[in-house]
Amino acid sequence: MERPTFLFLSILGVLLLAPLALGGCRSATPPPCPTATPYPTYTPYPTYTPLTTSHLPQPGAPASQAIPWQEAEAYVGQQGTVQGKVIATHNSGNAVFLNFSPDYEHTFKAVVFPEDWSKFPRPPEELFYGQWVRITGLIEEYKGAPEIIIRQPAQIEIVTDTAACPPCPTQELQLIAPSITPRATSIPQAVAPTHTPTVVPTPLEVIPFEEAADYIGQVATVGGEVVATYNSGKVVFLNFHADYRHHFKVVIFPEAWPLFPQPPEELYLHQQVRVTGYIKEYEGAPEIIVESPEQIVILEGE
Repeated sequence: MERPTFLFLSILGVLLLAPLALGGCRSATPPPCPTATPYPTYTPYPTYTPLTTSHLPQPGAPASQAIPWQEAEAYVGQQGTVQGKVIATHNSGNAVFLNFSPDYEHTFKAVVFPEDWSKFPRPPEELFYGQWVRITGLIEEYKGAPEIIIRQPAQIEIVTDTAACPPCPTQELQLIAPSITPRATSIPQAVAPTHTPTVVPTPLEVIPFEEAADYIGQVATVGGEVVATYNSGKVVFLNFHADYRHHFKVVIFPEAWPLFPQPPEELYLHQQVRVTGYIKEYEGAPEIIVESPEQIVILEGE
């Protein structure tokens, strides 16, 4: 009886230990990796998509109802659409000015403040320079001159069909002609006001720089040789006489320098030139402030 008992116990022991042995050979099921919680996705501020020049909104009144810029003063305090050609622009750092006359201090202008510059496809002083435009908004008075503040691109329209303009074409250079013999000139020509679509250009008359003081307060063309130049870091001077303090000079401020193909103090030195603009008096001497290269013409062979 001892042998069967021993055999029985041996078999029982094997049966009891087998699960333990087999279990020890199995790989434990790995615990699941922790699931990372991603950072929340933020919705960025809307990105402004600038309008292309050719698709600027058409905000203004019909051409027949647009106000010539010369008449804007009569509509101060009213909403209106003013039309004209932007002949000069200026970015002071605090505002962009679109000017319609060389006598910009006393005539209509449009103003764009820095917070609105990025709404345009290009800097406003570049986008609208030399363009015929219609500007819609409240006509206000500032320092005795009418202006419209442009807050949105929809307020200004580039006019491509100038034949549909009201009877104000190219009156921006209404020169007060000096009494000297007119000479042919290659600078932009003034156009006599007319009430018909056809205009007849008339040649500009050139004032010798020695006589510029006689035309202070007028828009005119001054001719002479630039005998010296000076860049102070704040302004470029083109001088027409060794005694520059008491004679006519041209003044170009830094914001206009990049518009010239070379630094103005190099480009015009020792050149015969004709300068068109508003002649003002500063410290007892006449001067013209030049805001664009189109105001100065170098005379070849003279």
